Amino acid sequence: MKKFTAVIAALMTALCCLTSCSENNNSSLSEESSSTRERQKRVSSAKIDENILGTWRNDLQGYRFQEDRNVSLLMNFSDSVHFTKDGKLMLDGEILPDDMLTNDGLKITAKKHYDGFDEPADIFTLERKDGQKNTDTIDGTYKMTEGSYIKLVASNFGLTPEQANIEVAVDGENFDIILVDYCLYETNNGKLDLFSENMDYVDENANAVSYDYSIDGDTLTMTYETGDTEILKKTEDK
Repeated sequence: MKKFTAVIAALMTALCCLTSCSENNNSSLSEESSSTRERQKRVSSAKIDENILGTWRNDLQGYRFQEDRNVSLLMNFSDSVHFTKDGKLMLDGEILPDDMLTNDGLKITAKKHYDGFDEPADIFTLERKDGQKNTDTIDGTYKMTEGSYIKLVASNFGLTPEQANIEVAVDGENFDIILVDYCLYETNNGKLDLFSENMDYVDENANAVSYDYSIDGDTLTMTYETGDTEILKKTEDK
């Protein structure tokens, strides 16, 4: 598998193209991702560097390294989709028509008409994670339960829609998509391995996406095998 920045870049392109694709076309992506392939399994057992625990991010993406050895991926899609101050949805530079967006304080549903189709396609359905109805603000954390976005996120990360546990954090005009518990990780003498049976690796001999890493205060530096470097800052979860 390529480093995650490349996967996320491909996903951003796919989401931007969503407005010109039908939901039926997008469904084929999830079918391709679930094709039968040999999957490598690996168990996380090495001692974890406690300094890496927590959430680290930059403007594009982030990683939540958890005590249970899982990694959740954070992806900032605010440039492509976000809610405006007056509660409308900006989708790829256009405001979604009012009749295509519903929000009862507990569930938000977004739909879009595509040329050549009589019925609008489901873009996403978001349900408040805490289950508490709130009509005063859209801000909060949601479970993404339906829609084309699930298929696109899942397919880009080698998952079926049923395997993908996706949350969305809304904070003003910030819109973060979070792929929860996507993979496992280990640290060992400055090496960071991320791995899952759902990943396709760079070759048949690899069993992880591997980085050299270092931590300096609130800064995490991750260097991929190609020499590409990610610099992330530690943040507090909301």
